[in-house]
Amino acid sequence: MKRFFQLLAGASAISLALAGQGFAHDLRAAIHQALSSNPSLKAADANYRATVYDLIAEEGGYQPEVSLFGNVANEYVDDPNGLSAADNGRAKVSGEIGLRATLPLYDGYRRANQVYAAAARVDQSALQLLDASETMALAVTEQYVNLARQGALLNEVRRHIRRLNQIRSQASDLVDGGRLPASDLVQIEATVFSAQATKADIERRLAETAVNYKAIVGSAPHGAITLPAIVAPSASQQGFVSSAVRNSYRVQSASSSVDIAGFQEGIGASAYQPQINLNAGVSAGSNLDGSSGEESRAFVGVDLNWTLYSGRKVGELSALSERKNQALYERMAVICDVERLAGSAWNAFQIASVRNGVLGSEVRSYTQLVRNYEDEFNSAARSVLDLLIAENRLFNARFEQINNQALLAFSGYNALATQSRLAKHFGVKKSDRLLRQKLTPKGNVEPRVVIKRGKVLFEK
Repeated sequence: MKRFFQLLAGASAISLALAGQGFAHDLRAAIHQALSSNPSLKAADANYRATVYDLIAEEGGYQPEVSLFGNVANEYVDDPNGLSAADNGRAKVSGEIGLRATLPLYDGYRRANQVYAAAARVDQSALQLLDASETMALAVTEQYVNLARQGALLNEVRRHIRRLNQIRSQASDLVDGGRLPASDLVQIEATVFSAQATKADIERRLAETAVNYKAIVGSAPHGAITLPAIVAPSASQQGFVSSAVRNSYRVQSASSSVDIAGFQEGIGASAYQPQINLNAGVSAGSNLDGSSGEESRAFVGVDLNWTLYSGRKVGELSALSERKNQALYERMAVICDVERLAGSAWNAFQIASVRNGVLGSEVRSYTQLVRNYEDEFNSAARSVLDLLIAENRLFNARFEQINNQALLAFSGYNALATQSRLAKHFGVKKSDRLLRQKLTPKGNVEPRVVIKRGKVLFEK
């Protein structure tokens, strides 16, 4: 409980330090604005919609493919047994036009696997969009916290310069009265110049951060800014890391890659299964096959095509199997990376929390030291340089405290991002864009049911 109040006190101190700064609206609004306007997210959304269209297009595999055919040729046929003497051996202009329809009856689950692969790509693109939203929310948070940090540092260095000018004024009076060497005044003035240089550097970094903020959010920072509230991760590192892996959009996207590779393997294997098609058509023509006159035809039938041997089979199927292995190992690598990032984020927050309490105590100690030195200086028990040293130490302690407080705040939000929960924390509603169908390469779910689900998603 004591530690919680130390964190709260530190956050309040920085919030007060930022009062009056002309920067961003609140972090929640900034994130919502970035997610609704950033071009990179719009590109990810367009990719998602494209994958849904790809899924819907697979419906064509379950519908007849109708084609128009025709030809015109100067034809010579020598068939004395099949043609009359008047037609045999005579060149004639022949022509034909017709319609042909083909419908696959069996294809070794090729169409089913094509639908399933397209569905897995829909889920993957949706997960990539969600992950991009998390990344964007974290980027906005980083720039927002950085604005707050730079603003607090600017306020602190301004306070420090005012205090140094007070000390310089006191020292100047002492030099004029012959009670202080002129070299001490020069040393104080050098400290003032150094503080002014620090102020200029902070103002430069503040302007750069504002430019970065505008590039991400879409508008320049405006209004008053306060450091966002501290969000602490769970107390158990193991539980936190497990939750990060379980919720991570990156891990789920990698799992979709494994599914896609499995369905691609099924598509490859189907090429070596019997291919049975229903064919039907009608045509009309003249002078066909050497016979004079007009005629029409109609046909319906079933054809079979089965590749019994191909020198490519072993290599093709082995390559597809290895690509599935590749996807499995890549998912393992993503899990390891998420575990590493989550563990680092958890550690960073814990360390920043401990340092926050220590730095708070340090600032309080130096604040009291400056007061004591001020009293002792006024009673001639301390030199002006002693007072200057104490003031510089207080400034350095406050400077470090502000930096650590900003790090503490960002670490909490970074921890949320590793769990893919940052956008949700700021009220970003997660749209239902995932198919989440449990599919296998053997056609366990009617493909047209999957396609219908894709159409429903697209209409939302």
